[in-house]
Amino acid sequence: MNEIVFEILRLLVLLAVFVVTCYLLPLIKSKIGQDKLEEITRWVNTAVLMAQQVYHAQTGAERKAIVIDLLRDILIAKNISISDYQLDMLIEAAVKQMKISENS
Repeated sequence: MNEIVFEILRLLVLLAVFVVTCYLLPLIKSKIGQDKLEEITRWVNTAVLMAQQVYHAQTGAERKAIVIDLLRDILIAKNISISDYQLDMLIEAAVKQMKISENS
């Protein structure tokens, strides 16, 4: 009888480990990733608006270079890594969003 109870408990522990490994860990990782993306997006929007206000006399390429340098410093300080392509996409989206809101 004790062997049956022991095997049932062992199977329940294995099932619990399986559920945690397959479902909860990816959910937690995706949530952490989503939080970082939201933080990066917030910083990108802020940097784009700052560049538009402070460096309005400079060209768009010069402002973009300033934004990239600023964001790289912030992301390094926060120990967040993102590719240049991803950062460029976020900057372009923020600029487009800013222009849409200015026109409306």
